[in-house]
Amino acid sequence: MKEYVIQNKVKQFIENYQQIKKLKGSWSMGMIQYSCALSLAMRNQDVNIEKIEKNMEIIKNNTGIFSNFRGYSMYYIATLLSTKDNAESEFKEIMDIFQLLKEKRFWNDAYLPFVAITLYENKDKIDIDNCINNMKYVYDFMKKHHPFLTSSDDYCRIALISINSRNLDEDLEYIEECYEKLSKNGFYKSNNLQSLSQIMCFDKERNDESINKIVRLKNLLDKEKCKIDSYAYPIIGAIALLDCSEDIVVNQIKNVSNKLKEVKGFGDWSLGKYNRNMISGAIVSLAYADYLKEKSNIDVISNNIILDIIIAIEIACMIAVISTSSASSTASN
Repeated sequence: MKEYVIQNKVKQFIENYQQIKKLKGSWSMGMIQYSCALSLAMRNQDVNIEKIEKNMEIIKNNTGIFSNFRGYSMYYIATLLSTKDNAESEFKEIMDIFQLLKEKRFWNDAYLPFVAITLYENKDKIDIDNCINNMKYVYDFMKKHHPFLTSSDDYCRIALISINSRNLDEDLEYIEECYEKLSKNGFYKSNNLQSLSQIMCFDKERNDESINKIVRLKNLLDKEKCKIDSYAYPIIGAIALLDCSEDIVVNQIKNVSNKLKEVKGFGDWSLGKYNRNMISGAIVSLAYADYLKEKSNIDVISNNIILDIIIAIEIACMIAVISTSSASSTASN
């Protein structure tokens, strides 16, 4: 893949971040600023300040003051809706899905609005009710196998599995297989490893080489002092699912991280090394995914898998951002 593909993605991400900072109340967004900028870059979209601020008012006018749509998710949803034609009606559809999730007793916290968004974004290829029922099935399975690890921060990935799975039982067994194999190859049994294993649901090869590639990528990133912390393990999984050389892609991630470090707002004191490496990994992955998606000889099945990987990358970053933002908020109180 040509380097300019990555550089264009980096440039758009930086420009989006700098524009996002001009939003009213952006000082309170914290890490969500980066997630919004990345989400737009993922869609090859530029920031539209006017639309985002208008959408924030739509969200406020249609929710209560204590709604989880008023938290971290408000900026992200307002940003997402800025790419839509009719923001108000589409937000109401998201709210309807949100209500269905609550009725099925999914925990109403900071993660649930993002689950509603994930289902909404895939509404044309699923039956919402059936998908939510499948989510309950997946959640119950994971809770049974990992009672102390499974919680609401798994909801988005569970939604993605339920949306795309053709055989839930087979996919869930493969996820468990990945969890056990990775735990024997240097990954500690944890919620972060469970998150990585969930991403492997989209592995079309499903053999030991997929596991070995993840291990090699992690070791290479550590060796090159471009470590991706455990909360962002799903990014390593997403990279492993793409057709790319480990040595080359790790070097590309390192180069992007070094370039971002030179930009105001991306240094060690503002964004932090591990967060910057995570975002750099996401940017490089998205550049590869865009490139592969546009190849004229790619088949429909592979194209669908790449689209799933793109969404998985966004979800991985979004959940990591919510988690780190929540931890920072707790520490400051």
